[in-house]
Amino acid sequence: MSSTPRTPPTPASSVPGLRAAHARSLTRRMLSGEGAVELTAYRAGETLSSAVHGVSRTGQLVVADIPNLFHSLGAFHTPEDIEVRVDIVKDAADHGLNLRLASVHLLGTLRWCRDTAQVEALGLQGRVADLVQDVGPRVRVGVVTTERVLLHDCSGVNAHGEAVIVEASAAPSPADALADAVLATAPQVLANVADAVLDGEIAGWAEPLNVPETDDLTVDPVHCVDVDHHCVSLARFAGDQGWVVQVPLPSPSESSPLQDSPRAWHHLLGSLPSRLTADLAS
Repeated sequence: MSSTPRTPPTPASSVPGLRAAHARSLTRRMLSGEGAVELTAYRAGETLSSAVHGVSRTGQLVVADIPNLFHSLGAFHTPEDIEVRVDIVKDAADHGLNLRLASVHLLGTLRWCRDTAQVEALGLQGRVADLVQDVGPRVRVGVVTTERVLLHDCSGVNAHGEAVIVEASAAPSPADALADAVLATAPQVLANVADAVLDGEIAGWAEPLNVPETDDLTVDPVHCVDVDHHCVSLARFAGDQGWVVQVPLPSPSESSPLQDSPRAWHHLLGSLPSRLTADLAS
């Protein structure tokens, strides 16, 4: 791959609907607990950055925090509803990239649960449930209500209604096995997959990345930055150019539930143009 300037394929013409589906999937994943959350009580000018977050089985956005001698809730310590801004950030899986993958933002109202009965009625799951189970009643659990959720990633801003939070309550299981399969793929094959998208040979889309002159990225010209059941995200670098390349996975069928296993990834590799298959055998 040369460093000659190139124009990535047009997402709307090459993968209609897949880009929007990926944005919604990423939003659901981040709401359900991926990434780090920060709550700001903007009228009081205070921020809470030690909380964990998720979506309950009843479809509500929940947060939990443990006040102690070294950390109090400050303005958040009130039985009244609190107007808050919620920011969730998720970085690339390869922290050496120093790349912010995406952020979710919303304005809403936080209300703390008053007793354990209210907490139990939420049907907690994920990291919030684990924290409550490990620590017990000292954990403060609250519910955030909102009408609009914004996802900001390398492709821009995507707005979602509150229904996306309910959808996140039934988020699919983590794609750990799929991530292992992608990370076990030879770097040259990953580079070939990214190049095939950039050259319009397979479905996908890409967004340019600004590559700082001080960063030495030539040793590892490709990185896996994110994986979910719909899409693999790769960072591809060549010379002074960089892209985040999104590679949609094959759609599942009744006889072959590809998106539930690494078979989706291997199926994609098997469908690569013939000029790329030599790297698979090496």
